[in-house]
Amino acid sequence: MFTLQMPRSGTKMIFAFILSSLLTIQAGVLVDEANCNGIKINGQYYDEEILKRDLDRPYSLAVDYSPNILYFSYNIKGTSDDEFRSARLNLITKEFSNIEGVNNGFAQTVDQKTHEVYIGGSDGIYKYDYATNNAELYAQKGSNIWHLYFNQSLYFSIFPTQVLYVLRDGNPSRFEYLEDTKVDHFVIDNENDIFFTNATGLYSVKAESKNATLYAENPVVRSLTTDKNGNVYVCLQDGIYAVRKPTLSLEKIYSIDDGFGLAFDNENNMVYADATKLVRLKLNLKNKCNS
Repeated sequence: MFTLQMPRSGTKMIFAFILSSLLTIQAGVLVDEANCNGIKINGQYYDEEILKRDLDRPYSLAVDYSPNILYFSYNIKGTSDDEFRSARLNLITKEFSNIEGVNNGFAQTVDQKTHEVYIGGSDGIYKYDYATNNAELYAQKGSNIWHLYFNQSLYFSIFPTQVLYVLRDGNPSRFEYLEDTKVDHFVIDNENDIFFTNATGLYSVKAESKNATLYAENPVVRSLTTDKNGNVYVCLQDGIYAVRKPTLSLEKIYSIDDGFGLAFDNENNMVYADATKLVRLKLNLKNKCNS
């Protein structure tokens, strides 16, 4: 066994070389950061893309991933009372169309397997045909639909009671885990955990359980959604928040002035609404600052 001894002069030269290399690398990082443009979220840079302006409170955003079509509702200007209309926007071509045949279209959801689109109006749930741009009454005739969500089954709540129902084999019944709870927004995440909001807070419930866990008390929730990976995000009035399950908390990742809605496109880019427009935060794949 032996130890190789380096001459003192050689040690100094090696140390100087390593120090020089570290400074060069550090300088390179600083230069890159100084030239990184865009919006930084979770370490990645995004560009803001205005999808459509001059809308009044676009709400209840949902994306059909396969054709990359955004469905939403918005308030019709010039009416004495709030009256909503459902619409669609092609996220590739930016083609916009109002959806005909729904009375006061307010809530939208998509079955990602069949690409069937469901719209809730003031007189029931409609099924929408993209090819003809028409909708036909499907279920809950005469009910004022408040919220719609699809995950293997169609979930809905009715205004003003806001009790959550599930439609199975064409038959509605109260959702067993939240049968005595008012529900404003509702999603199921990638671990089959149930998240919902009402006037008192944002909660989660484990499947097969009725014990609710509080994440946030009395938040002004405008939208509750999941990304393509099943992670839960919340749009509050002041911005977009990620649900952090290990700490039972919300982490603000983007600020919005008067946020109204949130969804994700087929590349998992965020699409959000403020009081007057629809915006996409699109990952900049050409940005050298993105890993």
